[in-house]
Amino acid sequence: MEKFAIKLRQDWYLYLIFLGLLILPNVILSSRLELSFDEAYYWLYSQYLSWGYFDHPPMVALSIWLGGFLWGHNEFAVRFMSQVFLVGTIWLCWDLLRPKKDLLIFFALVFSLPLINFSGIFALPDTPLMFFSALFFWSIKKYLFNDNSLFSFMVMFSITGMFYSKYHGLLIVLLTVLANLDFLKRKSFWFIALGVVALYFPHMYWQYKHDFVSFQFHLTGRTEKHFDVMNILDYISGQVFLMGFLNFFLICFLWYKNRFKDTFERILVFNSFGFLIFLFFMSFRNQIEANWTISCSLAFIILMTKYMIPYKKLVLCFASLSILLVTSFKVILAFPTYFSNINSLEDNRLNEVVDWKEKKIPAIVELCKDRIVVGDNYQVTAKLAFYLNKSSIPALHLGSRESHYSILNFQRKIPKDKEICYLTSKKLEDTIKIETGYKDPVYVLPTTTLEALAQKYEISYEEITRNRIE
Repeated sequence: MEKFAIKLRQDWYLYLIFLGLLILPNVILSSRLELSFDEAYYWLYSQYLSWGYFDHPPMVALSIWLGGFLWGHNEFAVRFMSQVFLVGTIWLCWDLLRPKKDLLIFFALVFSLPLINFSGIFALPDTPLMFFSALFFWSIKKYLFNDNSLFSFMVMFSITGMFYSKYHGLLIVLLTVLANLDFLKRKSFWFIALGVVALYFPHMYWQYKHDFVSFQFHLTGRTEKHFDVMNILDYISGQVFLMGFLNFFLICFLWYKNRFKDTFERILVFNSFGFLIFLFFMSFRNQIEANWTISCSLAFIILMTKYMIPYKKLVLCFASLSILLVTSFKVILAFPTYFSNINSLEDNRLNEVVDWKEKKIPAIVELCKDRIVVGDNYQVTAKLAFYLNKSSIPALHLGSRESHYSILNFQRKIPKDKEICYLTSKKLEDTIKIETGYKDPVYVLPTTTLEALAQKYEISYEEITRNRIE
């Protein structure tokens, strides 16, 4: 008994060391890096808390608001809850592996899976989805063997959390039910479903009031649906890397070799391989975003850790290559200005988080002087909003896709003849170009009015200022 207690303490010390090695670099990076376009946009969400938003459910907004409440107005505050969600996710996965566990293999997989590794750095909707997915797997395992009120509530809470994080949570629940149809025979399962409906009602009511704008956007508004073989190849190659590179092939071998008869393991199989197969067929219609499979990473870790124990040396060898690549990316992120300068490519993704605070935004402010700043797309407008700490800067979407700015409609308070400074990604007459180094440059029209813009785009002032999404 005493030897077991000593071994348990040693495991916990090693666990905390490994967790520190994972979290500390992420904390440093989240403090050093400027916000990406999407993070700045989600920060805007947090300034106007609501039950729903144009692109996503509200969990990311609430998370950023809480970080700001605790830590003020800075990049670390925006990303703080991502660190909390990552720590919670790792603990839930670790707890699920008891008593059969191998700490080294577990953390080798965690360190070698990029989606989990980077989730604590950036403030994105995928990170709360990852946490609530882990909580769902943890709860559903308890619920399988203990059909009581506590674990029924935990399952209900975790499903609601997933739904409020990203709409992909619905697929996780459907795959889980398909893996074990006996859930449908439990009375408590139907009470869970009713509870989720009740807790999710505020968001659905928000969608109803706004003409189900989020569902329309994700189903038909993102990009044109068409077949492109590159979408399929990008999806396959991307997932091989994101699931641990060479370890992914070992995972496939273990899936082929083993028969997962345990109910919980079957649930994990459906939520890993089943999820990947579903998205594979979806890639025939459209481009699949790499981060959509973050819950698969969790399912693979929970499912495969114990089956990898006989192949420990091979796992560590394979994982070392992926860890080397992940670490290299983190080093690049630690010195983004240096690596953005030595890269000869003009369209360098690092420029999304480099020099906006010190160079690009001050250049825009100098051109605009004291005039009202009005953007066109949500990306640059959100960046300005965060770094100028002015959340009410409008984005008109005259030459770009709609966003939550279309609902906020800040421009409705600007008189038609009021002088404004207009920022757009399209070159117009009398605009001044500011290079961004990533995506489109910013063209600044230092002096104009909403009425003049309406004439340029051949629409009316009323069309610019009306709320296009009720």
